[in-house]
Amino acid sequence: MAEEFGKEVRGENWDGEGSSSEAASPDQEVSSPGDDKAQGGFSFRKLFSDLAIYSSGSLLIKGMSLISAPIFTRLFDPSQYGAWSFINVMATFLTGILMLGGDNAYTRFFFQCESEEEKRVLSSTWFSFLALWSLLLLAAVLPFSGVLAEWLLGEEGYQAAMAIGFISSPFLMMNLILSQALRNRFRAGAFSALNVSTAALTLGLAIYFVLGFDLGVAGALLGAAAAALIMIPVRFYFIRDLLTFSFSLPLLKKLLAFGLPLVPMNVAFWLFSNADRLMLARLDDLEAVGLYSIAAAMAAVLMLLQTAVGQSWLPHAVKVYEENRELAAAVFKRTMVFLLAASGFVITGFVALAQEVLFILVPPAYYASFIAIPFLAAGFLFFTSAQVSAVGIMVKNKTVYIMLASWLVAVINLGLNTLLIPHFGIAGAGAATGLSYILFAVSYFLISRRLWPVDYPFKTLAALLIVPLFAVFLITLLGLYGPGLYYSFALKMVVFLLTGLVLLYIVSLAENRSLKEIIKMAPGLFKKDRG
Repeated sequence: MAEEFGKEVRGENWDGEGSSSEAASPDQEVSSPGDDKAQGGFSFRKLFSDLAIYSSGSLLIKGMSLISAPIFTRLFDPSQYGAWSFINVMATFLTGILMLGGDNAYTRFFFQCESEEEKRVLSSTWFSFLALWSLLLLAAVLPFSGVLAEWLLGEEGYQAAMAIGFISSPFLMMNLILSQALRNRFRAGAFSALNVSTAALTLGLAIYFVLGFDLGVAGALLGAAAAALIMIPVRFYFIRDLLTFSFSLPLLKKLLAFGLPLVPMNVAFWLFSNADRLMLARLDDLEAVGLYSIAAAMAAVLMLLQTAVGQSWLPHAVKVYEENRELAAAVFKRTMVFLLAASGFVITGFVALAQEVLFILVPPAYYASFIAIPFLAAGFLFFTSAQVSAVGIMVKNKTVYIMLASWLVAVINLGLNTLLIPHFGIAGAGAATGLSYILFAVSYFLISRRLWPVDYPFKTLAALLIVPLFAVFLITLLGLYGPGLYYSFALKMVVFLLTGLVLLYIVSLAENRSLKEIIKMAPGLFKKDRG
């Protein structure tokens, strides 16, 4: 079995002969992850270097719910915290609608441009259209914010907060699309620096409005809206070389044709990502939403890492696909192995530390949130594969399949939440969401292979999924029924470290390298590629 793992991911047949030309030989066409410079225009070192930088930036800008948790859980009771989280969910929904699939569409056509002038026309056309469209849609939905707040939350007093959440959506959308321009330029450092600034400004203004003006939940949302508005001109300055006064209607039609099918997909994705809180609000109460929101905020760290994977991987993947299709197949295959191994290690460590982090971050009233975290973590483990396989769908311009898969999983998720929440509360919500992420990843994988077959090493991928899942199960049992706080923590760390060693061993077999070589190679992945 060990020998099969190595043969499978290296593209060898069981009789020892090389694979078809679709899978490039690692030592000829695809650089080793530790090499200084890739051949064929692709570098794993550059990919993982960008990933490290994007991760830090994304964790700050989009992880505000976790960063602010020690503060707001002491300012808000679980019911108020639930309302704040719920309105953030609604603002995120509107932001996704306003985006019109714009980040993916922009990236797809950016790398098809043959000159800097074409990139400037593309950027100016898309940015100006999204700005106008977002203002028009906001004007249409804002009058209904009060009615929605009372109906969805079941309590009066949150109408102003809901309105502020809606108003923030166009500002958040513009920040996201301008950030995509930096990613397409591979300016990971500027991307991270701007996100750090945005995160600090958001938290500072939120605390100021809550404490200085006693605005409660509305004040926290107002701080986020103000920070997003302030950062828009700053982000424009950093991409000023991509701006012009030109506008191209033919380009706009292409962007919309690519992006619009992603809108229903984004709605479905938002639905199955947030149906847990929506259903908890309807089937339970805002206090349950508040408890679950802490678990979701902690698990959002994993989702943000997944987002960082997509942010760093997408431009590299599209570029290598456009330049060399055969090389791209080999790159996709090896990237899947590396990312699943890294994700399994991170997720196992996250669950091992989650309970202790809860004890530090939040008051005792929120400790019960832990029960939902392992279910969410398991789902995010599988979702790592979707970050790779989704690009296989996008480069074929078949985003309609993403939409169909997303809606199917979203409907299943609603059914699971309806079934599980009345019996298991926040644990049922976590299980429903975790299962939905697994189904989502599987559907992406199957569709991608049908559109563009890549010889993924199935036995290796299965091992990289099973090992951390079993570890998470053991750690959860220790957290709930372990022999005291300190002994349980020690045992969790043992499970975590053993899991890391097993994952490294699987990768070493896949790469046909010794375990010692893999360990030495790992730090080099995150060094800046100067080639």
